Amino acid sequence: MWWTVTALATTVLTGGLIAYAGDLIGRRMGKRRASLFGLRPRHTAAIITAATGTLISLLTTLAIYVAVEPVRRVILQGESAIRANAGLRKENDRLISARTRERHALRRARQERASAETQRLRAVAARVTADKRLKVVQVSLRVALAQARSTEMARRLAEAGAKRARAEADSERSAAQDLARRNERLRSVTSELTDRSSELQQRNEQLRQANTALGATNAAYSQENDAISQQNEKLVRDRDQLTSLLERLRAQQVQLANETESLQAKYKEMQDSYTTAYGAHRSLWAMFEALRTRRIAVHGGEDLARTVIPSGTPPEGVRKAIDSLLSAAHIAALARGAAPGERARAVEIVDKRFTTPTASGSTVLRVTEDDRIDAIVNRVSRSDEPICLLAVAVANSAQGEPAAIDLQPLSNPLVYRKGQEVAVRKIDGSNSPNEVFDELVLMLKGLGQTALSRGIIPRMDPATGEPQVGSYSAADLVNLSTKVRAMRRLVEITAYAANDTTASDRLDLTFRLRPAI
Repeated sequence: MWWTVTALATTVLTGGLIAYAGDLIGRRMGKRRASLFGLRPRHTAAIITAATGTLISLLTTLAIYVAVEPVRRVILQGESAIRANAGLRKENDRLISARTRERHALRRARQERASAETQRLRAVAARVTADKRLKVVQVSLRVALAQARSTEMARRLAEAGAKRARAEADSERSAAQDLARRNERLRSVTSELTDRSSELQQRNEQLRQANTALGATNAAYSQENDAISQQNEKLVRDRDQLTSLLERLRAQQVQLANETESLQAKYKEMQDSYTTAYGAHRSLWAMFEALRTRRIAVHGGEDLARTVIPSGTPPEGVRKAIDSLLSAAHIAALARGAAPGERARAVEIVDKRFTTPTASGSTVLRVTEDDRIDAIVNRVSRSDEPICLLAVAVANSAQGEPAAIDLQPLSNPLVYRKGQEVAVRKIDGSNSPNEVFDELVLMLKGLGQTALSRGIIPRMDPATGEPQVGSYSAADLVNLSTKVRAMRRLVEITAYAANDTTASDRLDLTFRLRPAI
């Protein structure tokens, strides 16, 4: 308190000193007719007077701030002390209310104690009366004591029976508790066995379907073997019948037969090749005409839709997710100008053909859309991690025809956490706008390459064919460039992930700008 009074008195005295000094300096400067910055002497004297007063006030305040610790605390902690004072007042009011409530409770307790004392006196009087009655009862008790002795033996026998009954009841209660615990354990085991049974039923259903398919294949092979066996038997019989008649012509007949079969096989191969080549030629010509005359609706490598399937999803859930993905890809392809095909969708999963070498040559295996979907369902339903499923265009598709796509399952791990640093770059804000913009573009390109190397699944730009990992627009880039140039010095730009980002998400960024050290 003493320091506060001293500081206030010093401030008042300093105000008088400032007034006197300002007046004195102003008169002297006025007499000298001094001029500052080409101003008139009167204006110069006013400016010097004001500057002198301000300087003296500033020095006085600094001196008090440095020399007097309480004043320094008032200046530094005044506002917080006022806020704390308001909180303390509320706390004081609360304590006063609590004390009032405690006083009322104490008054009620005293009243209750007085009432209890009255009841105690009444109880003492009742006890005296009871003592008198007790003496009368004691006489009667002596009479009854003899009778009690006679019944003591019967009571002891009853107690022994009661003890045996209690022991049996305790044993039954313990057995019941053990039985309840065993029932609880059996209930949990039953639940686990039920879940395991459900899984085994699903697996048995899959195996049953596979066995059914294998049975049908085996039946077809059996029919073919029977037909071949019958044909062989017939040929053997014919050969036996004609052996005696065609003995001399056997060599020539075998040679002609071999040549005929060879020529027929070559003819069939040439016919099949011609049919295949003619169909492929027509298809290629139609595709060439469409690409030459019509606008490209969907570009190759462009993902039309994507979805994330959580780990542990059952096969039915995976199929529903694939149907939703194909519906989204269908809508996206329609919006770009594609048209529905044979399956009433604007997208079609391409069939794949694999050539496998065999003993007689090679065999072509065809993998259809249903086979591809079954394989993906089998893989995704067994995955222990989330899967990002993409519907990717495999080639350019012209306007008015369905887009050929393929389903690509990719892992979907967490790549960046929210607030994680993604990239840092130093840019000179005093450079020209084009230079700053180019530096930011290079930073974003490097950031995109880093995100791709960490596992971000890109989206292909249909216009440029470049992979994209984020959604930072050109307008946002111009605004960031403006902020950098506004600092007019070397700036350190740090990019952070705005959200938790998995491999299938777009990488949203926040930027922090600060002067570079």
